[in-house]
Amino acid sequence: MAGLPRQPYLSALRNEYVDMMDAIVMGGGDLLCPYREAIDRDFINPAYLRRPVYVAGIGVERNRPDISDSVVQRWSDFLRHESIHFISNRDRGSADWLREHIRPHVPVSDHPDLVLALPLPKAKPPEGKPIVGLVTRHIKHSKEYRILEKASAYLADKGWRVRHVIGGVGPHGAKDFENAKLLEFPGKEVVYTEDLDGISRALGECSLVLSMKLHTTIVAAMYGVPTISVNPVVKARAFMAAIGRRDLAVPSMSDALMDILHAGIPASPLDEVNKLKHEAAVFMGDLSRRIWSDFIRYNPTVARHVSAEPAIPSPLAFY
Repeated sequence: MAGLPRQPYLSALRNEYVDMMDAIVMGGGDLLCPYREAIDRDFINPAYLRRPVYVAGIGVERNRPDISDSVVQRWSDFLRHESIHFISNRDRGSADWLREHIRPHVPVSDHPDLVLALPLPKAKPPEGKPIVGLVTRHIKHSKEYRILEKASAYLADKGWRVRHVIGGVGPHGAKDFENAKLLEFPGKEVVYTEDLDGISRALGECSLVLSMKLHTTIVAAMYGVPTISVNPVVKARAFMAAIGRRDLAVPSMSDALMDILHAGIPASPLDEVNKLKHEAAVFMGDLSRRIWSDFIRYNPTVARHVSAEPAIPSPLAFY
């Protein structure tokens, strides 16, 4: 649904496109930023409200305490509309924020990040030297990369390969790739692809991942790869705490990462990660049933032509 025409004279076309749908599911990472005045209309497009809307897995960016009244008002106008049938958040902190500041008319639930419900391609470390994977984000100053260079040199001296994985695609990936040149380590391998499976495999083949991005942190953890978050924003700290490794979320401008490496490569908390994978997959199944149930309720003529709800895959099918 992203990219619907926004010009007023094309509103009829926009509405007709929305009306072709039976329901709309809207989600995204840091979708709601309380202090950023610019809100992407792809996410609060009033045209969506012509159909039942299910808001699934959105996150609230809570790295700063300031809140814009106009941002809260615009999100409140959207999320409190009668067409909003369901709201869930990717973490408890985001759900609490919505309950306090938006006060939707429908209950607000929370669950693990929905990336945890994704199936991943098979990956295993190649024979030979272990690989440390580095994932960076676009930053303002290269000094934030110095600790990753130091960690790379330490592990390379111990016989490790160094792999720099660009964790984004599209314009974000292009920015990350250009910015990654600021991380200087001779002989590093760079993986830059638009193929999501290719990015996933590049992470899954590692024996350790040092990540500045949340979702590459999650994917690496899903593979059972020991993973350290080197950008401890709220969402990253929340995930690491959820898998019982709050200690593995460290600042990029300190030697905490080196302290961890000197103590030995941390073990993977795969059992805890698998619990979150199961919860995320169960949520996806529940959401599917909820959408179907509502559709039948509001379309009784259709109900006469179906004998039962469609088969929803078991939670295990999602991963």
